[in-house]
Amino acid sequence: MLAAEEAPAVDDGKIQIPYRPRPHFRALHATTKRWIFCCSHRRAGKTVAISNHLIRAGSLNPRKWPPPRYGYVGPSFEQAKDLVWAYLKQYTENIPGTRYLEGELCCILPTGAIIKLYGGAAAYERMRGMYFDGIALDEYPLLNPAVFSTVVRPCLADYGGFAIVSGTSNGDDHFNQLRIKTENDPRWDQFIIPLSSTGEDALSQAEAKELTQDMSPDEYAREMECAFDAPVEGSYYGEILNTLAQQGRICSVPVDLAAPVITAWDLGIHDYCCIWLYQIAGKEIHFIDYIQGSGKGLDFYAQELRLRAKKGGFVYKCHCLPHDIETREISTGAARRLYLEEHLDEPIIVAPFSAVEDGIAAARGLLGLSWFDLVHTKQGVSMLRGYRRNKMGNPVHGPEPYSHGADAYRTFACTFHMVGGLSARGSGRLRRKIRGIM
Repeated sequence: MLAAEEAPAVDDGKIQIPYRPRPHFRALHATTKRWIFCCSHRRAGKTVAISNHLIRAGSLNPRKWPPPRYGYVGPSFEQAKDLVWAYLKQYTENIPGTRYLEGELCCILPTGAIIKLYGGAAAYERMRGMYFDGIALDEYPLLNPAVFSTVVRPCLADYGGFAIVSGTSNGDDHFNQLRIKTENDPRWDQFIIPLSSTGEDALSQAEAKELTQDMSPDEYAREMECAFDAPVEGSYYGEILNTLAQQGRICSVPVDLAAPVITAWDLGIHDYCCIWLYQIAGKEIHFIDYIQGSGKGLDFYAQELRLRAKKGGFVYKCHCLPHDIETREISTGAARRLYLEEHLDEPIIVAPFSAVEDGIAAARGLLGLSWFDLVHTKQGVSMLRGYRRNKMGNPVHGPEPYSHGADAYRTFACTFHMVGGLSARGSGRLRRKIRGIM
């Protein structure tokens, strides 16, 4: 089963259907993994892609008996009937011999394969005890958290069936927990498709810009940028990051081997330690990497920095540490600054003490000049998105990690004027621009 843009002439025995995969879903259609996790922004075309994935699987399944069976599970019967059923008929009407059982929302392909739609908890409970060759769980945040493990997974055991778990971010819920669980599982393929990665293939830039005006920063982050950690309200940097994403500044940021790398830290003894790696490129600040860990000693981070420099072929200029670097470790009595001076080859710059509000203001100004590598700073950008104020208007600190990544960025902002590295003319222009933003 081929897409319309790739379909050969009809006389070679292949069938052409009116489906042209959007570029951001081609990798999903091409995967050979049995388990698929897909989070895409609204209006990306997810449901159309899933419907056609099931159609292709049913058309290519050679088994005659028992007939191959595929299922689509949505949050409600109405959603399955009004939306998915129309897609299913639209994309199979050119396949001779296809039959439709309207009352059962069931499509029978000429190969004998069955595609049936299920909506709501009562419907997918009826799937228990049945076999399936493939199941799509769409709008998973709206489904019962146990539907995959207790209903769907056993149904796929007989014939090694596949599953697609898809939806749009709804914050830190069971959909996010599945994402975290499967992120490093080699059996799973993950597809995270934010609006900033689809360009004009999904929505025009004008429409994307208008969405930022009509949605709250946190709504836009979740619904359009697939941010699982966007808080419900109070994000310090969420609106700016949405603007950067819309401008294409969260993207592939190559390392400039002619420019040194600077690091900015937030130090944790018993909790998180976070490090931003960045370069100054004329009037721009390029964040090329991010390190985060907990329960590890300073020797681990010193070694990690050396390994990344060796792998990337770059050199460091200096390391910027927060003002509490002089604090001594209770267990050893050793000053952390002294330790790092012995284990890092480059100079250490200590951030001056400043009020948290002033540091946040400086960080907001510098965000307007920043570019972030989509892959290597993904975790750090998530920390910035999640940093928020509480109902009293004060920054939320711990036990969640967001404040630590944001504090490392604040270290960068408070030491930026100290690191040099620009020509006198370029430095002056950049700092005047920062003052204008702040």
